Amino acid sequence: MLILSGPTAAGKNTVGRMLAQRRARCAVVDFDAVRAMFVQPHRAPWQGSEGHAQHLLGVDLVCRLAAGFAGAGWEVIVLDVLTPETAALYRATLQRFAPCIVQLLPTFAELDVRFRTRGPCLTDAEFAQVYRDQQQFNDYDLRVDNTALTPNAVADRIVSLL
Repeated sequence: MLILSGPTAAGKNTVGRMLAQRRARCAVVDFDAVRAMFVQPHRAPWQGSEGHAQHLLGVDLVCRLAAGFAGAGWEVIVLDVLTPETAALYRATLQRFAPCIVQLLPTFAELDVRFRTRGPCLTDAEFAQVYRDQQQFNDYDLRVDNTALTPNAVADRIVSLL
């Protein structure tokens, strides 16, 4: 099982889906898809106790989906922006599947270009804070600076970890 982390626009979705397409039987479990199910009220993880509670519930649900796929014989790629707390939850909950955490972390300048191209989903301050948090995050098995790497090159580098 592979968990791809990194800030918004780091390439998690692109690389994750590219990796999955290379495999015979692989599911991508995207935390953002689960998070989108929180409709009223919807809170970001940093928006008080409700945001934190939704974030932890989302991780629990992602783990349940990932474990369900893995238990049925599927390879699994999880996509999420990890924190020390959520990384510990993923590792503990999915321990029997030996999850490997890979963080994609391009430079801030490159990430900013990607972020602006895809359309903002965070304020500039939130975007900068998420990047700083990811720079400080260290509970990964591999960190990849994908500033100058194509998604294919990143996939080539980490495919053996799946």
